[in-house]
Amino acid sequence: MIRHIKLAGLIIALLAIFLPSFTLAQDVNFSVSPAEVHIDDLPPGETAEFELTIHNKEELAHNFTFTTFQPPEEERREGRAEFPDDSWISFSSPKIEVAAKSEANVTVTVAIPREQKLSGEEWEIWLGVTAESRDLLAVRLYARLLVSTTPAVGVRPNAGLVAGIVVGIVLFGCGSYYYFRRRTRPG
Repeated sequence: MIRHIKLAGLIIALLAIFLPSFTLAQDVNFSVSPAEVHIDDLPPGETAEFELTIHNKEELAHNFTFTTFQPPEEERREGRAEFPDDSWISFSSPKIEVAAKSEANVTVTVAIPREQKLSGEEWEIWLGVTAESRDLLAVRLYARLLVSTTPAVGVRPNAGLVAGIVVGIVLFGCGSYYYFRRRTRPG
């Protein structure tokens, strides 16, 4: 009999712990779009901007905060490396309030420094959107950001310039040769 009372107490304690956390996890009903953003062929030294839209599906206004997150290697797309520096990504506002049953946009700016070593790269980073909540659990959704930079452009000499320099050197050499040869001739 004592066993049954202990077992019943354990079951009630587990239910008291886990049932509220399942309901709290559904505290704020919202979505983020687009779920995936591609920025292709961004030259180092340039910036790109796009809009991230938060859809608040609740009857109450909520505050949302924005962060970046480096996904684990096994979660990244094939061929994508870890984004080198989170500070290259900025949000127009780190926190916004979205009215009930409405949506709001935040502008995301990606600025890659002008460095040759950053050419021809493919990176992935996730943008986290968290609904602020007074409860223990907070819901966070992620948008996947895939960035590729333009390949390095090799320095190619201008063929016309090179040909002009070669012709100039040959003409100068021939002229000098005939000038000094004529000077050294007797008479």
